[in-house]
Formats: sequence, C-alpha cells, structure tokens
Amino acid sequence: MVGRMVAPVVRRILVPVELAESREPDLAYAIGLAAQLRAELLLLAVVDTPATVSLIGRHRAMAGSGRDFDQALQEEVQQMVQRLVDQAAAAGVHALGHLTFSEDVEEQILKEALVQRVDLILVRSRGRSGIMKALLGSTAGEILKAAPCPVLVART
Repeated sequence: MVGRMVAPVVRRILVPVELAESREPDLAYAIGLAAQLRAELLLLAVVDTPATVSLIGRHRAMAGSGRDFDQALQEEVQQMVQRLVDQAAAAGVHALGHLTFSEDVEEQILKEALVQRVDLILVRSRGRSGIMKALLGSTAGEILKAAPCPVLVART
C-alpha cells in the first residue's frame, strides 16, 4: 500500500449562514477548516421571517412597492453572501454561495446537503439549554437528527 493516494474524506462542506444576526456572519472557523481539509465551502443563506426582520432594520429606507422591496432584499442578501465567498477566496478556499427563501430553515439545509452531496455540515450553536431550548428549539439539533452526512457543531 506504499505510495497509494487516499481520497479526501471531506471534499464539500455546507455552511448555513445566519442572517438574523446584527453583524456580518463570522466564517473564520469554516474557512480555516476548509483550508486544512482542502475542501470546498458551500454557503447557504436561508431568508426566513427573523432574517427578513433583521434585514429590514438594516435597510432603513424601504422601497415604495412590495416588489421593489423584495428585489432590494434579495440583492442585499446576495451581496452579503458574495462578500463571504470573496472572504473565503482571499484565504485560498473555493466557495460557492446560494440563497433561498423559506420558513423551514432546517428543511432547506437538509435539502441542500442532499442535492449538493456534501460530506459535512458545519452549523453554529449558541449552546442554549433548559427552557430557552424548549421554547426556541435548536436548528443544530434538528440537523443532527436528520442529516445525510456528518455534522460538526461549532459552539459560538
């Protein structure tokens, strides 16, 4: 077996991007992991109601009609995702960004994992427990239960 190359176990990493946060998502850990594994990052932004509310707050100036606002919102999220793709590229990591609108964030993440045939899902968790977890649920927990591949939960 000397000289035989072993194929990498992790070639594609799916990273859901949290848009409801007030600050730009931090991808340093995901980028570092992808660089070490020589893996591709697939960044998924799922726009749901909390993300939309947060983005509206950042917008400050809403467009006149609903259609104009929807287009402006989509363009803003695409720009955010592109900045993250560019950040990964600056670190030497190939990344692709994808945007979707859905109220079922976990379902969209799991669908993307299947469609893109990823080898790993990297999710962030705030480490809630007790009543907060019972009330709010856990995206990371739901993904862990149904993921078609290994899941790495990074505590934030």
